[in-house]
Amino acid sequence: MPGLLILLFDPPFQRDSADHVYEIAQAALRKGHKVNIFLMMDGVYNPVISQSGEPFHMRSVSEKLAELLGKGVRITACRVCAELRGVKSEMLPKGVEIGGIYDLADMVAESDVVINFVGRN
Repeated sequence: MPGLLILLFDPPFQRDSADHVYEIAQAALRKGHKVNIFLMMDGVYNPVISQSGEPFHMRSVSEKLAELLGKGVRITACRVCAELRGVKSEMLPKGVEIGGIYDLADMVAESDVVINFVGRN
């Protein structure tokens, strides 16, 4: 099964990166691809469950990521990035892993394609 790795560095709601990640992951799953998402830098804020899109009548990024988890997507947050930002595992949906550079290396090795979402200032 072809593998796709998506790296997400951007925080939620700042740019459209998280929405693009969600849509690309959904499309890849529909085509039968294995999808991994690795969250780095401010990207570790994306699955935090306390965020809410309700005031704007939209789903939060954490809800979208939880949906992807339910479809078999592996989502891993960088341990160092999370610790530096105060993001703890209990703040994340069940199934989001906290990992490190070795996990990222494994994901790269098993992927046919790597897509990188790094915002620009």
